Amino acid sequence: MAHRYFRACTLFLSLLLAPAVLAQTGKIAGRVTDATTGEALPGVNVRIDGTTQGTAADIDGYYTIIGVRPGEHTIRASYIGYADFVAEGVRVNIGQTTPLDIRMREEALGLEGDVIVTATRPIVEVDVASSQSNVTSEQIESLPISSVASAVGLLAGAQGLSIRGSSSDEIAFNLNGLTLRDERSNAPFTNIPLASVEEVQVVTSGFNAEYGNVRSGVINVITKEGSRNRYEVDASLRYSPPAAKNFGQSANDLNSYWIRPYTDPAVAFTGTQNGVWDRATQDQYPIFEGWISVSERRLADDDPNNDMTPEALYQAFLWQHRKAMKIDRPDYVVDVGVGGPVPGLNRWGDTRFYASYKEDQSMYLIPLHTDRFQQRTGHGKITSDLARGMKLTVEGLYGEAEGTSASRTGTPGFFVSADGISDNLSRVSFINTRIFSTDYWSPTRTRDFMLGAKFTHSFDDRSFYELRLTRYASFYDTNPGPLRDTSDVVFFGGVGFDEGPFGFQPEPSNGVDGMRMGVGMSNGRDTSRVVVYNFKGDLTRQMNRFLEVKTGVEFNLTDSQVNYGSYDAFLPTSNFLAAWDKTPTRAAA
Repeated sequence: MAHRYFRACTLFLSLLLAPAVLAQTGKIAGRVTDATTGEALPGVNVRIDGTTQGTAADIDGYYTIIGVRPGEHTIRASYIGYADFVAEGVRVNIGQTTPLDIRMREEALGLEGDVIVTATRPIVEVDVASSQSNVTSEQIESLPISSVASAVGLLAGAQGLSIRGSSSDEIAFNLNGLTLRDERSNAPFTNIPLASVEEVQVVTSGFNAEYGNVRSGVINVITKEGSRNRYEVDASLRYSPPAAKNFGQSANDLNSYWIRPYTDPAVAFTGTQNGVWDRATQDQYPIFEGWISVSERRLADDDPNNDMTPEALYQAFLWQHRKAMKIDRPDYVVDVGVGGPVPGLNRWGDTRFYASYKEDQSMYLIPLHTDRFQQRTGHGKITSDLARGMKLTVEGLYGEAEGTSASRTGTPGFFVSADGISDNLSRVSFINTRIFSTDYWSPTRTRDFMLGAKFTHSFDDRSFYELRLTRYASFYDTNPGPLRDTSDVVFFGGVGFDEGPFGFQPEPSNGVDGMRMGVGMSNGRDTSRVVVYNFKGDLTRQMNRFLEVKTGVEFNLTDSQVNYGSYDAFLPTSNFLAAWDKTPTRAAA
């Protein structure tokens, strides 16, 4: 393993001084004039309040502030003999120029005060050549959503993370310019706490050359930095009380399709075709011969250990269909964020932080191996202005998801929605096994870790570069649950029964009604590990008020240790294993 990391470090160092791609910033540009005469005012100092960013108007009064962080800003213009001009609420979006013309008034003798205006966005943004939309933190707070995917899904051309009809593995997902992509499946990690989100931008067509490894859309997420001089807390809770997620009867209701033929006193012992049920009722349920007939067949075979009375068989059936279907826990989403100056460090470079945590729980339509899907995500970010024009950001993310695997072949994927579960209970084999056992599908767990750093340096008011380094790791764990305890735990008519259909059973096992309770279950296996090292950076130069030049490179190294497949000890003919240990690299310029 050591040679892989040495190779990665060597290549990173060789590229450290190179420019690269994908700055998550915007610009503010306009012209400064005298409000009375309309003449240009050269040399006016225009700056962003609370930062060191700014510039001076040229000889014709034009100015451009580059490398501006997305979000709302206050712009201040000052000039000797004129009252300060202050524009509040100037919104900057990723990759866009915000126009702001400044009209300054001469300062009257003996009078003091600033000229304050509120900025508005133009109806038509002439510098936008692509199809893109932005969602701000204010909009997120006012919308009934709980995830970044939901915010993206509200925009034209998107449905969840499907953009222009393509799947999520065909989009680029960037967090503060850092890549969040699981290169095993090419799918992005999107469960970002909304409390930390400042802005979400979705580009659905007309990508700039700086974007690569993308087909259908680009999603850029910018998170909050935290205030330099005060603490803030943002929290939200979404709660849905325990309730059934299906209409009609529960699967274990005595009148349900799977239960009534075996428990209805009118037919359970003598069969559904004994003439008591009318033809319409018979057509609604499966045919059952009756417990008396089942008992007689058992008495007639050569195995004395399975001899049971009809009443004992009836009680055993209830035991083997005892799974509780009632949902008694809520769905919820907890989303909390806190930020502000770092104690003891805020005087050094205005060091500030923002940390957030999100936990959500979604109960399943019916209990599978687990009765719910759970996700937990923590995100932390520290930002410091090292010197004038220099800013360093270090951030980390941890995500964890637990539930029941939606795959029987070891590929990634969870059951999440009621629709996803119901689709697997329609027009398939062994539906009763899927409903009443616990281990038809394997339990699964994924963990995601991201650690990244971004350094921004504006070496003059027309040029800046960014360097970004990311390590993103994904770990998978899909395996059967605990083995079934095959010792007798209950007796009916003198015959002992184990805890089936609960627990994993690799050997043949059937219920008294013929329901399969072993073999061909929990086949999925996955112990994969994928770690991605990514280096990016860019160099941006504002040549004049019309022309901007960008250049850059990107390097990516993937340590891919994949090991998944399908395994059944009793039916080995369908077993397979997919395993590889590779370290592919790629670069772009």
